[in-house]
Amino acid sequence: MRLFLASNDLGDFPEKLYALVGMNRKTLVISNARDHRSEADRRAIVDEDLGIITNCGLLPTELDLRSYLNKPNELKNYIDSFQPGCIFAMGGNIYSLATTLNLSGMAEIIKNDLAKDKYVYAGYSAGSMNASEDLIYYHDSYGKRAGDRIEEAKSIYGTVITKGLNLIKEYICPHADEDKFSDVCHSAEKSLLQHGLTPIVLNNSDVVIVDNNELKIYKK
Repeated sequence: MRLFLASNDLGDFPEKLYALVGMNRKTLVISNARDHRSEADRRAIVDEDLGIITNCGLLPTELDLRSYLNKPNELKNYIDSFQPGCIFAMGGNIYSLATTLNLSGMAEIIKNDLAKDKYVYAGYSAGSMNASEDLIYYHDSYGKRAGDRIEEAKSIYGTVITKGLNLIKEYICPHADEDKFSDVCHSAEKSLLQHGLTPIVLNNSDVVIVDNNELKIYKK
């Protein structure tokens, strides 16, 4: 299994994502953590992230899972035909991302494909946090920083799912050195420790890489 989990964008290690992905640079970028934004704002953010990934040397294509809600077979056929070298999940609303991953069947597709080492799963912020198992542990920190993110997701899709991908046992806590997120980051860290879980606190320059099931944290 290969994972690239960043706090913000690609952190200070875009070259490590490029190396981890290898020869197949085709990248599907899941944009649904930004579904709460207006279409104009959403488009601007997605285009910016596509540019960042392009500058890394990868070849990104947006994947909007709203087109595949409750259509898991159609989505699987698309993924299989596209043959990505990387699936990249953007940051934003943790629970919007989790809900669309699960309702579309993308969560199971990712887990099954990673077990066969078909591609890299990468992401930043919400995309990284979704690599963990039970996202409810983020609700009282990141999930309430700018309104109730669970209710926000529920208002978009009519339901909400707080189950992550369960790719790692640890829990990513991003944006530790960013003023508007520092307090919620350390609140999440404290809460996770109280529940007997292992937080990984990341500054915006930091990334976590899993390669052949070995987890390493890269900092500058």
